Amino acid sequence: MLIIFFVLIVLSFYLMDKNYRKSVYYKLTKNNFFAVKFNKGRNGEYLTSKIIEKHALQSHRQLLNVYVPKRNSDELTEVDLLFIDRTGLYVIESKNYSGWIFGNEAQQQWTQTMPNKKKYKFFNPIRQNATHIRAIQDFLELPIESIHSVIVFSERCTLKKVAVTSQNVHIVKRENLRRFIQTQKQTARQLFSQDDIQAIYNKLVPQMQVSDEVKKQHIQMIQQKYGEK
Repeated sequence: MLIIFFVLIVLSFYLMDKNYRKSVYYKLTKNNFFAVKFNKGRNGEYLTSKIIEKHALQSHRQLLNVYVPKRNSDELTEVDLLFIDRTGLYVIESKNYSGWIFGNEAQQQWTQTMPNKKKYKFFNPIRQNATHIRAIQDFLELPIESIHSVIVFSERCTLKKVAVTSQNVHIVKRENLRRFIQTQKQTARQLFSQDDIQAIYNKLVPQMQVSDEVKKQHIQMIQQKYGEK
């Protein structure tokens, strides 16, 4: 009986790995399946990427872990995930958190409250993504109206008193991301042609190909500044 159980577990992971290797996420990152499956941050990005791959416009292009120079700085900022389609460029900050989430645009720190009542502070993801968007806007020389800020939280969390007033800023749980994409496809104004999409993609692709040393330095900087990743 134990042998059968073990075989089923191995088969299950084999099939998951096989499916994973077909994904856009794997093709772009080449990350090992187990390194993604058992890493909360990477797994959140992968799950979000899968939804975009399946439900975004067929003409869309997707990129992951894009490093672009910050405005008026020698530093780089890393964009978790973005996709481009005819309705704009969507810059995504993935937060694979559980618990209750409290925060608004004005607060520098948001709060994660766990079932055991413990509370953890984390940097306002809207502000964090605004840094990414300023860098992307400068790098691509795009009008700000064409760029959407999307903060994607895990389906394992509950968004409590999370208030957003700015245009083109969206906070969604991953379970609602499909609906958000469908709504954008149906209602958002078309801004980019297929040639525009490809040109933006071509300019950003090299920004995924940074050295391991640059990635390491960036992770250390994020840990010091935001206390995460």
